[in-house]
Amino acid sequence: ALRERKVLQDQANYESLSEKQIAKELKRLEKAMHDSAKNLEFEKAADLRDQLKTLRTKIFGAETPDFV
Repeated sequence: ALRERKVLQDQANYESLSEKQIAKELKRLEKAMHDSAKNLEFEKAADLRDQLKTLRTKIFGAETPDFV
């Protein structure tokens, strides 16, 4: 329930971002996800992956394949 609420909050926040801000956010999330995985923080990396997927779906209108 808490995770679903966070996803809904993130979606609302993404709607107010400019194109440049969205690109920065995608890069930030990708870097944080990779750093978390390197540090063996797999649950955190999975949460970041889910946030990336949500943002990409919101922006591109369709699910994109995972490139990780």
